[in-house]
Amino acid sequence: MTNNNSSKTLAAVFFSLICALQMPARAAEFSTFFDGANKGSMADLINGLRSEGANVPDPKAPAPQPAQPAAPGNNELLHFWEDLKSDVFDDICKDVEIPLDAGFDIGQIAGVEGKFKRYMKQYPDNKIAVIDEVGVKLNAAHTFSDIFNVNGNSFNIGFSGGLEGKSVVVRKTEEDKFCKNLLKLADLRKIKTILPVNEKRIGEMKTNEIWKFPAVLRMGVSGGLGYPVQPWLSVGFSLGTSKEMKPSVTLFKMDDSKLRMRIRLDRITVKSAGASVGTSFDAGMIGLPEAEGFLMKELDKTLVKEFNKYIALRFGLSASRAKGQKILLEFIIDTKSPEQVAKLVEFLKGDLSIIKRLIEMGVRFNDFSSLDDTAAGQQALDSVSQVASDGLGLNSTFAGSNHFNSNSHAMNIVLPIVLHRESNSGQRYDRYQVSGGDEVLHVHNASKNESVSNINVPFLGKVFKHNTNQNFHVVNYEDKDGAVSDAAVVYQRYEGYIKHDERDAREMVENMNEILKYAGAQGNGTNSEFMIDVNTLFPRLAAEELNPSGTDSEGDPAVRSKSYKSALMSFSLVFTREAVRDIVAAPAVAIMKAVLNVMEGIDREIVSKVQHLFNIDSEGKVKYDWKAANKILAAYERPGDNSFDPLSVVNSFCTNVAHVISDIASVRETADQKEKSARLSQVLAGKGKSRLGYENMMQVVIQLVNVKDLYASLNIQTDKRIKGEENINNTFNVYNNNLQAGYSSQLTSANNLRDRFADPSTLSD
Repeated sequence: MTNNNSSKTLAAVFFSLICALQMPARAAEFSTFFDGANKGSMADLINGLRSEGANVPDPKAPAPQPAQPAAPGNNELLHFWEDLKSDVFDDICKDVEIPLDAGFDIGQIAGVEGKFKRYMKQYPDNKIAVIDEVGVKLNAAHTFSDIFNVNGNSFNIGFSGGLEGKSVVVRKTEEDKFCKNLLKLADLRKIKTILPVNEKRIGEMKTNEIWKFPAVLRMGVSGGLGYPVQPWLSVGFSLGTSKEMKPSVTLFKMDDSKLRMRIRLDRITVKSAGASVGTSFDAGMIGLPEAEGFLMKELDKTLVKEFNKYIALRFGLSASRAKGQKILLEFIIDTKSPEQVAKLVEFLKGDLSIIKRLIEMGVRFNDFSSLDDTAAGQQALDSVSQVASDGLGLNSTFAGSNHFNSNSHAMNIVLPIVLHRESNSGQRYDRYQVSGGDEVLHVHNASKNESVSNINVPFLGKVFKHNTNQNFHVVNYEDKDGAVSDAAVVYQRYEGYIKHDERDAREMVENMNEILKYAGAQGNGTNSEFMIDVNTLFPRLAAEELNPSGTDSEGDPAVRSKSYKSALMSFSLVFTREAVRDIVAAPAVAIMKAVLNVMEGIDREIVSKVQHLFNIDSEGKVKYDWKAANKILAAYERPGDNSFDPLSVVNSFCTNVAHVISDIASVRETADQKEKSARLSQVLAGKGKSRLGYENMMQVVIQLVNVKDLYASLNIQTDKRIKGEENINNTFNVYNNNLQAGYSSQLTSANNLRDRFADPSTLSD
């Protein structure tokens, strides 16, 4: 089991690929692919969100607006949506797939067989896309067994290498139901690939149509050890490292006359370790006859694999570190210009030899370093852009680089049928630079993601699902003289449900209100001006809450909550540089008041009774006269009940406040701006003494700022499938007039920068 997991997780000896391709003369050149190397500007976000002067208008109340559907470039939202919809049983027609064998030649690499398949995916606006995919693959691998034994259990090491590529064509339809698209799916007369690339076929591309050709070159080594505790129970451990180069080209038809081409060259190195324990089942254990014949063996493999997915008990932990470089070039081609289209066709060579072209181009990126100063990085980017521009005969409309490193930890648990829970958290640093600019963007990111599904049925999939992704982006920019700005912070939350109660959809918005209601409160109550009106979005539930008796005005039973097919929310909360300065410089007393302000129930009541006794020393510790407090809180004591002590509530509060004060002080006392941002992202993610992170930390720090230095945006979309009820499709923006004018375009620019360098989702370019 461990060896199989290792081979899936880790890739590939590149030298085997070279031998397989019979190109030994190029081995030295290819060995340089992984030797070192590589979005609008996110600095605009910071620069444009500054509060100027004292006479800034009051905040604008949240106002609903029609939600904008996710554009093909919105990778972050599309990735979340695709993850939410994957492996779920929500439409009987969704998983219909039409495979068809087909043969293709890849440039000078002849005889590689491609597999064709057609399938469907759904956009967040519920429109369906029909996708035609042709995959090509050439692998060479070997596993060396029995390196050493532990009580008869061998440790295996595998080396592998491979080249994989795909032709993907994505066509968005006007249908919002999978079954209505079945005829389009079955109509094989309209199969579409990116091949051959010619003027006529480019002219026939429809608006929003996407052609993609991603390729992956891998090399790696992995090792694993598996130990069977019982015939059906085993534990395993794995280690590995892999390197990948991912050249790709995509074409996106923007409108009748504009075609966008993106060229990506990504390199990544990953080191990982994992441990797992789990059960497995053979054919006999699930009631199948002994697999003797070929058909039964294949049937056995398929069924056992599917059953193990859902009814095997599993628990796993893993950790990984990654670093890499990315280069991205964009060109806008005028499809009404025969000269430009001809140049494009010539550049793509009309066939899959573009793989070889991109690989050769990648050799020129090796000298670009993440340690370059702004000027050196700019010079390297300009030279890279010129290489492609010369080949295409057009100037690039965008050229940028992204260097990154990250670490993450993940957990996976499967309880047969009942529960499948996956979670991961991590920290990441990105350095972005754009050709033609004079700034470098530094982004420190903290993330926490969770996916929970229930009622997981073999061959059907997951019936109920709930995903949540949270991110903090702490942003600085560095000018051409090396000066680094103060930080701005963006808190981003995506949340979605499949087949859940409408109360869950409403709760997503209510949870964000639990942050927004403290905007600028300075420890004193709440601020209703920043809150979203959930009663307007969910009037049925609002009516029920107004009448707790459970009956309507005529005495009939009140309408109860209904089940939605899906619900999706995205939420952004921006703290400008001024807001972050206020947080970092906040006095200890203000932090203490903010922590008290978010407390509820009896605990808040107890602490409020004695808060006048608190004082904070120079080290940030909260002290008080415990004798006086004990006397005041005597009424809260419970005779005969030693499990509750009101003074323990006070002591816990003092400890928590001291830890939050210490966490914020640790940011303030860090001199280097980039290190300060890294520390801030850790504190916001709960990696400090307080262990208070994400929503809970947001409730505290949002109180310490001026509301004029905040911006919030919330979008919610539902697919109710309830007769007589319209879907919710609204965006709410909360801002002051000073930020309104420039914020939308600046946030779009910042998000596009990040999205551009993210791996495209299936539905984006």
